[in-house]
Amino acid sequence: MASMMKKGKRGAAAYVHADCSNSSSPQRLYELLAVLLNPRKAIDEWETIDWCKWLMAGGRTPDEFASIVRRYDNATTCGLVWTANFVAYRCRTCGISPCMSLCSDCFKSGNHDGHDFNMFRSQAGGACDCGDTSVMKDTGFCDRHGPRAQVNKTAVPSDLMCVAEAVMPCIILRLIQHFREYRKSGDRDSHLVVIDEADSFLTMLHEFSAMGAAMRRVMTGALTNPQIYKNLVNCSEESSGSSEYHRYMAASKEMYTEAVLSLPNPEPPDEYRDCPSLQEQLIHRTFLEEMVFWTVRFEFPQRVVCLLLNMLPDNDYKEALTEAFVLHYSRISMMLEKAKDPDTLSNRVVHVSVQLFSNESLAFRMVENLKLLHVMVISLKYMMSKILIQNSLHDPDKNFHYVVDCGSNIMKEHCYWPLVSDLNNVLSHRPVAVKFMSDDNLLEMWFAFLSMFQGMNVNFREMGQHVEFEPNTYYAAFSAELESSAYPMWALLSHLSDPSTVELTRRVLDTCQIALQDWLDAIHFTDSVMDDNLQVSFHLPLHRYLAVFMCQAIKHQGLSLKDVLPPMDVLKLIMMHPLRVQVAFYEILSGMWVRNGLQIKGQAMTYIQCNFCNSMVDADLYLLQICATQLPSEMFLTTVVDKFHITEWMNLAHYVMKCDTFLDGEHDTPMVDSCLTFLATLMNTRTNLGVTDASLSQLEIVTLLCMADRTHSQLMELMPERCGAGQSRDFELVLSKVADFKAPVLEVSGQMLQGMYAPKPVVWEELYDPIHIMLRAVHRRDFQTSMDRYTEYVQQAGKFKGNGAPWPPFRIPGPCHPAYEDPRKLLQSRVFHAMMFVVLYKAVHGQDVSEHVIALAIYLLEMAVESAEPFSQQSQVCQASRPEPNEITEGDLNSWYKSDWLSSNLRTVISGIKVVPEPAVVYDSSDSEIEWETSEVEGDISELAASSSMVGGTSSVLMLEGTSVPALDINSSYGENSLALTVPQRDVVVVSSPDSPRENGAALPSIQRHLAVLAGTEVVPASTSSGSSAGPSVSQPALPDVPQHLAVLAGTEIVPATSTGLSGASTTDLSVVPGYHYMPNAVPVTVHGAHNQIALAPHNSSEVVPASSGSRKGLLKPRRHVTPGPPSSPEIVEMNESIISLLLKLHSLLSGAPDSYNPDESSSNNSANQSPDSRIGDGPHFIGMLLRRISALDPLCKDDVKQTRCRLWPQAKVHDDEDQRQKDAKEKERKQRAKERQQKVMEQFASQQKIFLDNIQEKDDEDLAGMDCTEEQRPTLSASMPKYQCVICGQLTHSTAAEPMGVVVLLQSTSVLGHKRRLTDRPVLPTSEEERQNLWRDDTLASHFDRRMEELSRQFDALLWQLTVNLGWEGGIYVQTCGHHLHLQCLSSYLNSLRSQQRQQNLSVERGEYLCPVCRQLSNSVLPLSPQLGECSAVVRSQPANLDSLAIEIIRLLNEIKCAPDDSSLGEALGKAMEDMTNSTYHKFKQRSRAPTSHSVFLFVTSIARTNLEVELVQKGNSLVTCASSCGFASGSASWTADSGLGAASGSVSGTDTVLIDNIPVPLTSKRSCIVPLLHVLAVHSRILLSWPVWHTFEQLAGVWLEPREPLALTPYEREVPLLLQDPTALLIQFILLLPLHVDQSIFSCIVKVLYNLLYVQVAMQLSCHMTDAERAKWHASQFGQLSSHEGMMSLDSVMALIIGLLEQTHLYQLEDQNCSVRETGTNMVVSQAERERVEMKIQELCLPFLRIVALLRHHLYNQNLPDITSPESEFVGLVYYLELVTEGMDLNRFNAAVALNWPASGSETGQSWCGELVVFVNLSQISAHNILIDHHITWHRPRLLRLPHLYDTIFQYYHRKQCNQCHSVPREISICLLCGTVVCLKESCCKQSNVCEAVQHSIDCGGGTGIFLVVTSSCIIVIRDKRACLWGCVYLDSFGEEDRDLKRGKPLYLSRSRYWLLEQQWLSIRFDHTVRKWIWHRDGL
Repeated sequence: MASMMKKGKRGAAAYVHADCSNSSSPQRLYELLAVLLNPRKAIDEWETIDWCKWLMAGGRTPDEFASIVRRYDNATTCGLVWTANFVAYRCRTCGISPCMSLCSDCFKSGNHDGHDFNMFRSQAGGACDCGDTSVMKDTGFCDRHGPRAQVNKTAVPSDLMCVAEAVMPCIILRLIQHFREYRKSGDRDSHLVVIDEADSFLTMLHEFSAMGAAMRRVMTGALTNPQIYKNLVNCSEESSGSSEYHRYMAASKEMYTEAVLSLPNPEPPDEYRDCPSLQEQLIHRTFLEEMVFWTVRFEFPQRVVCLLLNMLPDNDYKEALTEAFVLHYSRISMMLEKAKDPDTLSNRVVHVSVQLFSNESLAFRMVENLKLLHVMVISLKYMMSKILIQNSLHDPDKNFHYVVDCGSNIMKEHCYWPLVSDLNNVLSHRPVAVKFMSDDNLLEMWFAFLSMFQGMNVNFREMGQHVEFEPNTYYAAFSAELESSAYPMWALLSHLSDPSTVELTRRVLDTCQIALQDWLDAIHFTDSVMDDNLQVSFHLPLHRYLAVFMCQAIKHQGLSLKDVLPPMDVLKLIMMHPLRVQVAFYEILSGMWVRNGLQIKGQAMTYIQCNFCNSMVDADLYLLQICATQLPSEMFLTTVVDKFHITEWMNLAHYVMKCDTFLDGEHDTPMVDSCLTFLATLMNTRTNLGVTDASLSQLEIVTLLCMADRTHSQLMELMPERCGAGQSRDFELVLSKVADFKAPVLEVSGQMLQGMYAPKPVVWEELYDPIHIMLRAVHRRDFQTSMDRYTEYVQQAGKFKGNGAPWPPFRIPGPCHPAYEDPRKLLQSRVFHAMMFVVLYKAVHGQDVSEHVIALAIYLLEMAVESAEPFSQQSQVCQASRPEPNEITEGDLNSWYKSDWLSSNLRTVISGIKVVPEPAVVYDSSDSEIEWETSEVEGDISELAASSSMVGGTSSVLMLEGTSVPALDINSSYGENSLALTVPQRDVVVVSSPDSPRENGAALPSIQRHLAVLAGTEVVPASTSSGSSAGPSVSQPALPDVPQHLAVLAGTEIVPATSTGLSGASTTDLSVVPGYHYMPNAVPVTVHGAHNQIALAPHNSSEVVPASSGSRKGLLKPRRHVTPGPPSSPEIVEMNESIISLLLKLHSLLSGAPDSYNPDESSSNNSANQSPDSRIGDGPHFIGMLLRRISALDPLCKDDVKQTRCRLWPQAKVHDDEDQRQKDAKEKERKQRAKERQQKVMEQFASQQKIFLDNIQEKDDEDLAGMDCTEEQRPTLSASMPKYQCVICGQLTHSTAAEPMGVVVLLQSTSVLGHKRRLTDRPVLPTSEEERQNLWRDDTLASHFDRRMEELSRQFDALLWQLTVNLGWEGGIYVQTCGHHLHLQCLSSYLNSLRSQQRQQNLSVERGEYLCPVCRQLSNSVLPLSPQLGECSAVVRSQPANLDSLAIEIIRLLNEIKCAPDDSSLGEALGKAMEDMTNSTYHKFKQRSRAPTSHSVFLFVTSIARTNLEVELVQKGNSLVTCASSCGFASGSASWTADSGLGAASGSVSGTDTVLIDNIPVPLTSKRSCIVPLLHVLAVHSRILLSWPVWHTFEQLAGVWLEPREPLALTPYEREVPLLLQDPTALLIQFILLLPLHVDQSIFSCIVKVLYNLLYVQVAMQLSCHMTDAERAKWHASQFGQLSSHEGMMSLDSVMALIIGLLEQTHLYQLEDQNCSVRETGTNMVVSQAERERVEMKIQELCLPFLRIVALLRHHLYNQNLPDITSPESEFVGLVYYLELVTEGMDLNRFNAAVALNWPASGSETGQSWCGELVVFVNLSQISAHNILIDHHITWHRPRLLRLPHLYDTIFQYYHRKQCNQCHSVPREISICLLCGTVVCLKESCCKQSNVCEAVQHSIDCGGGTGIFLVVTSSCIIVIRDKRACLWGCVYLDSFGEEDRDLKRGKPLYLSRSRYWLLEQQWLSIRFDHTVRKWIWHRDGL
């Protein structure tokens, strides 16, 4: 052994390889392995692992061996295994199994063009299925996988794997030995320690597996060979090895046995105890089986799971692994129960199972051989059996049914999910599903399992206090039913699609009915009248299985309803629980369960939510529809009325014995509404009654679109689904028919709208179904929204022209499947006809009936007439012309009519109602016996006064209690009103007028005037006009309220109810009349605005308690005793009404005119151009339509309609009616005139208000003319001091030194200017290594300035060079304003108030932030307004005649600069403004010197002005061309069309400061500018800082001196910067700030002319440095000998000759010539015209930046409009003339840049002086002078964001695994800076610097506090602005114009050009703070 080790790893491996090649039992190898793999050694020893790798290689290096083995990889499948968060693809076009997935490489290599695919982030892990024909079609395979891809692969040499075959079993044994030692550590989490220790060993096995199919075959052979396992594990004494090894193996086996026993097995039924996968004792026969055991025992460690799955491409191994997994499957459920982290364990279990069970043939073999289905169901049952509790439905004492406890961890943590997921997976295979439904025992177990969910999570209605703690179990219950019941149900149903499987359906239905009957017996539900009003469970899986399988058998398998229907007595019991669920659903919506908290509403919403509705509410409704058609109609309707608690409401007598106190009075009407809605839904819904799938898809899409416009993904997500069945194939086709696509647009405000689908007009006119909307609307407001949208459409389209709102267009349902009876047969019942009579009677006679209830009643009657068979009872038609009047007994709806004949019942007149008289009532008068009765909301009687004073609106109801009540006589002038005295829950007195409607049937109930009963002494009519509206409302209710009736208030006296209260009311006498009825236990009437009644109560505070709308306070009531007496004869209340007469009256009532129905009219008056059968109209329209249908029903009905009209409105009254119409017309005219007068007054007031506001705005614009002018035409400055209006106090005052005013501003730091680039092409975001190397980050203005500063600081004194440049390219201060003004004192008070607020609206008040009080824009400072801003008088003492005189005057002004400290309030404000600007940027950008000096501060101050001017220029397109070409920005701004594919389709330029995006103008520049006040603030501080002779600089520039000239030689002590190296723009700003603010314009022009001279010479000198020696010689010779003349510096030739002549004496040109080749040779010394033009164009180009800035300054300072420049070619000429550098006209052919030269003195002398300074410097530092001169002036192009690729996948594939440049790890949220392309770690702590995360720090370094990042993993843009951050949105949208945040849908994304353009414009205009509203404080954590 030692000799082997001495050979070394390579030598020993070669020896072993030779031994293995010649012998089948290499003894020397085993001896070596016994030493290397000794179990006493640590398994992670590196030397051992390295030895194993070398031995495997057989004499080669491990890398060489791996490379050779991979050549023989002939695997037909990919099999790449991944873990959670891996990005993979799924192609539904290619997939056979829904679980199919592909890795990125295989997907990209395959052909999936035009397929339905998506990218997804794996949640549990997975494996690539490429090449697996059982999972996907071969058309989707990549070229490397599939059966055909490996045809020509060569076989593996026999000697290549010989060592591996011998070594691999020993390696696996060593791993098994290590696993068996898991209890050594004694730690509770010892399995984690074991896996961690074996990490290196497992890594080695992973590397072996990655070598390909050849090595995997060796590994799988070792794992699956039973003999190898037996030989190595069960070693005996005869086996080789030491005794120590024997002892170890014996101990190892004991530990193994102990571990096996610690993993229990669910106890199976007796008949399945012999099943191998359910046996109690586990027996392992292979390494693989034991490996799977340890995998389960260690809770599926990720490394082991991946190792096992990596070898799945081997089919034999896959089957062996599946068998081993099934053998341990029942034990997995036990592990799930005990797991600390069940979610992670569940994901890992599914990671394995989904790979094994997705193969149909393999899954079926497991079912056949190992009873997989039985194992799954038994495991599920066993898991749930541990958490059973007694069911509490009905009587708990008689209920012996047990259900799951929804509060247990198993339910809350979804521990059952892996088992259910696997069951659904295997049931998706047809053979497995058929096997499942063919096994009766399996079905019996399954329904026993479902019974555990039947009736779970029972809710009990809280009747007392509000529930203290809301349970959170409902979500667990709904999830459990969906996943454990509904998913398998739909999976089974998908295989029952034809008659061949009808027997399977019968089996399921039979077993289901047995389970249902057992459940009914278990809960002791034997009678349908059992009370269950206070409890409900939404979970009835057995009912839903019955419903769904019945529907499937009838629709697809040809069975009749009788074949599948349960017995009638059982069906009646089955009906009750789904009906109770429906009733409870409506109770919850009506607010009856409000004390149960929000969770009960959550249950109701979940019940109809899109993921649940098909499996719950639709199944329940189908079952109820079956019951409605099969059970007696009278019984069904009576049950419905009783369960909805409206039996009492269906009474018409004035006195009823209140036998059911379940409902509060306020819930009566909502429950009637609910009952009718439920009936309408039963009648209308055809979801399961035969509608086609295409029609159903259309209905669902229309329903979603009617509630709101939707995106494509929202439609897909909200479409009801059948639990994994996938989306309908006709979805896209149907969507295109009913919806129009609205492309994504950008609004002017910057808001981004996604692509939306809106309903087409045909939807509103023909397809909009309000009933289905109510069925699917999770929120009730969704229905109202749909009605608002419907109303808006019909009004805009001219389909409806009524004054009110249209009624819902309820649709007539289509036909049913022939196997079903039409549910509308229920509407032919006499009970239903009686119900409709009651509703109509109450609606006509002023009861509290909402118009929605009326609409539903009319709709139900319409369906009854529509579905009636008019000639079915021909004999009755012939026998009777009119039914006799009928007296009915109250309380029995079944007895109202004699038959179910609709025609007869419509005509039958109900003459009266027999009413049982009241019992005698005796009250105790003892005060001690008065007790409290607490109702829904507790309160006190102190609210009585407030309640009594209410009129109209929400009033109070007072009860009357006493032994006698006098009758009241109501003055006849108040019309025909009945007076009702209502007592909540107790006694009530109803007083009716003698001429009540029932005594005068011919008269309509008057609605002109009503009574309000108040607490007072007088009676007046209740005003009905207070609730009216002067015009149409913005959002009308779906159904407007009915006309107002009597108001219910408190008191014993009656007063007029007026809008002004009780004052001024007149007294009305009341006399006693004998007409009233006493009603004990009456329902309290709550007044809801428009529905008012009258209540009277005696003036006794101890007996009167108010009750507000929607609630009742604590009620005082004396105890009463009912004394039995002799029976009284029933009283008869007259009615004399029929349904037809009620319809006619209701038509007149809603129309507002008697006899309004005209059967000859074709349509309603309120409907425009509508047919009689149109579904668009108001109440009279639909009632008229119903009456016409009734008339068409049979001749008797037609005659009855005519006769009833004549009876109600006889011809004798025509004249009276005409008089009444005339009176009504006059009254209407009077009201109209009053309304017009009121409107006129309002218009006058609005006009005056508008004039006032316009005056203020005009004044504000005038105030801004001199300092914050708009970009529009501005008025000239006034010579007087302007006034400003403070937006806080509103005062209009001057700004003074004592009380200064200021303009609101926002100060921000920005590095926009620093991102200007030399190149015209937009920089590209790298998506490859080549592009990343080509990305230039040093071609920006910021990097150029840094290099220039370094050069200047090395050569010149810091105090001097800082005066020659400007900072601000990075981190510069930008100031913008909204234009509003305020007093500084007012601002101080405003900030103090903000500081005192607890919630500061996301403001940092301590940093001075506030919102402008007017426009609410973010601001953080104020610029003081100097009193001098309005003065325009020149400060020049005399008007100089020529340029040199002006220059002398400027020198004097600069020499006389003095600035004394200002101690006034204005001075303090100026100092505070400067302090705010200093604090607005970061320290690194404030100064370039080590310590602050007056020079460095002066540089900072002047740079602020430069920054604002430059930013304004950038916002104008980097040019002053007012009409740029449509292809892009001009003059230095690259075209968008030629750039990043952003063509004119996405946006175009219109002007210089506005762009068109989606045809919407988006302004780039601010509406108002604050340059002038900003310059004033900067000027004050500049003068304070001045400590050097600035006038001396101007003397050198102009060439004139106040005193005799001194030598200007550059000395080494001063190190002064030569003028030719200074920045002319920086010098200009210095002079402007140091001179008085309002200098004469001639002085400004003089400064510009002098600086232009300097600029021209600088540019010419720079160009000479780029010439060759020959070229310079030509220019030098062209003007030789003419330099002494005054005109010598007035042309390009003369300037070039001077410069070249002086500089060629130095070595500057020699340095340049080393880098240039001679371009021209010969003796020709004349400059060509082409060369001259080229130089001229370059000079103009390089001079333009200076001229643009000067033009902007002139524009702001002197309020002069910018020139109108129409083309880039004319910009230079236009600016030269605008700046008065050239004043005389000339031919453009002779025009050049030199004509703008203006020399105050001799140009030659001045030029020679400038060049002389430079020559001295060049001689001192030639290289530095060259570096500065060569790039002194550069054409910088407009800043732009990086160019992005069109496809987002290009970015994602390159970056989502990209490493960070700093920490070299792959960030979880990798982000890219769109300014420079840098990759940063978002929200990671790995790259923190000074506790600041990388993205925040980069936003400072790169953007001066502004960062724009694309988050690769979510496609979102994150914007960082200073201390805030926001989620801006997405610039990549899918093909439907939608964002895909977090890539959840994974659809292909494409660049939205308009959005990306908008993002760039907001960056350039520095307007993120104004355009984005949702900011968060990032706290340096991004």
